[in-house]
Amino acid sequence: MSIQYAAFDPPSDGAPYLSHIIYSDWSKGHNHILHCHADTAEILLILQGHGGYTVGLHRTEIQAGDVVLTGCGVPHDEFPQTDDLYQTLCLGFRALAQPGCASGQFAEEGRLPVFHRPPQFLELAALGGMIQRHAEARGERDDLLCQHLARGVLELAAQLTSQSAIAPLSEQAALVSRLEAYIGAHYAEDLTISRLSRLFYISPFHLSHLFKEQTGYSLKQYILRRRIGEAQTRLYSTRESVQQIASSVGFEDAGYFSRLFTKYIGLPPVEYRKFMNISL
Repeated sequence: MSIQYAAFDPPSDGAPYLSHIIYSDWSKGHNHILHCHADTAEILLILQGHGGYTVGLHRTEIQAGDVVLTGCGVPHDEFPQTDDLYQTLCLGFRALAQPGCASGQFAEEGRLPVFHRPPQFLELAALGGMIQRHAEARGERDDLLCQHLARGVLELAAQLTSQSAIAPLSEQAALVSRLEAYIGAHYAEDLTISRLSRLFYISPFHLSHLFKEQTGYSLKQYILRRRIGEAQTRLYSTRESVQQIASSVGFEDAGYFSRLFTKYIGLPPVEYRKFMNISL
């Protein structure tokens, strides 16, 4: 697997801007599992291969030519099928303000976030490729050019969302969405099924069944993947020690955290941090 990563500084006027671009070529694991970004929205282009993807409560199969839009604060999880080459290009945006949408979102609530082989894909991939090349060059005006190209990406994303269907949440899905949001705010705590069932006034059995039905995860699996996913983010975006990160995502024992992290990601935390320390 190879990763190329570039980050961009925010503009002085507070306008929406491209914050990062990540090209990933997966030859084996190390994918970034269940996590969310409080201040960053992302556009993911599937360049080659196939797999599964979850955005909020929406889980689907994806393949080359697909586009995934993830707004700020929306949990997402990726399941690449690495028996085949799997390539993605991810563009992150901060201070996102799309017309008619809540702050940090690409679309109004209820619109589906995954687009299967839309006609805009080739243009998005072309713009993404140009951004990637100029991010690598980093000449005097390359960063500015990247931001101008990114505006075209946002316009194409707006076209996509204007054409997508609206799927209102059922009463059951709305309950699970609130539960998911609660877990997102408290994943580092001791979240037992009995505690959650009391908070949401539903029996442990029905809570477990409903959550599995709506998300595809057991509650235990979801909470664990969320903790590991958040740890991945902290490993490559902060200088906190492994022990500090383990504690911050809900593990008292750093050794146990390291073993679980290695099991899910394929590398120990320290090696993963070294692996991700690659810039364009």
